[in-house]
Amino acid sequence: MYPSHSEIIFHTAWTHALANPARGLSLAREKGWALTWDNQDWLYLLNQAGERQAQMHAPGKLVAAACADDGSAYVAVGAGGEIWWLAPDLHSRWERFVPHPATALALDSFGQYLTVADAGSNLSLFDCQGKPAGRFRSPRSLHHLAFVPTAPFILAGSDYGLAACFDMKGKLIWRDGLVAHIGSLTVSGSGESVILACFTEGLQRYSLQGKNLGRQSLTEPCRSAMLTFDGSHLLVAGMGPRLHWLDAEYRILSTHALEKPAAALGLAPLGDRAVIAGTDGNLIGIDLRKAPDHS
Repeated sequence: MYPSHSEIIFHTAWTHALANPARGLSLAREKGWALTWDNQDWLYLLNQAGERQAQMHAPGKLVAAACADDGSAYVAVGAGGEIWWLAPDLHSRWERFVPHPATALALDSFGQYLTVADAGSNLSLFDCQGKPAGRFRSPRSLHHLAFVPTAPFILAGSDYGLAACFDMKGKLIWRDGLVAHIGSLTVSGSGESVILACFTEGLQRYSLQGKNLGRQSLTEPCRSAMLTFDGSHLLVAGMGPRLHWLDAEYRILSTHALEKPAAALGLAPLGDRAVIAGTDGNLIGIDLRKAPDHS
């Protein structure tokens, strides 16, 4: 069960040092395995105990990677438009291309569908066999993508100035031209809570229907954020070396100091575990535990 509204304790469960600074991380939220990549285009897969299971050097410039929540699929994309669908040992199962340099990707929870954004403002959809399932235009080039786990929609954001939602046929359901630099995008299981971490602007909130739920400022700029599956809690990485644990009213319940700022983070569905990729190349597995009641 996820931690309650009381204060929690961040307990370091494991650490793993990469050879180079990390650039990103994707967590198989159900399985607990972490896919991470560094600034020298190495991709690593770690199990729930932080032990390395596989690694590979991308044959091109690595832009981003993702894994399905159940750990059944792993994908990476490159600056040449390459798409590499990977087995659990990180060997390639198939390769495809999009017309322009890839800018972002997302896998659905069960690894059945992949969407890839490119620098030409295209959004391409593939099934797990690599068969094209659609290609459509977005209002601008996208850098943040997420499937809604329990609804047939794709949420998207550019680095600056756009949040949007598409259906699986490419129809633009809604868009908002917010004036903010976006660091990350996260969505609850139902899609009713959509949150963009907007650096100096704080957290920008939407409903699945596109209703602007307002902006929430924190004590420092936000680099990235991850929701629990039910949307009741939120883990936020600041621009400095700190993590914040928030409730559904965006109250900070706990703060945890890191040695270095987080480059990326992943959060388990119930909010009881997290993995942090530090800018120094250290990966940290964290257990989030309810603080003892001394009353």
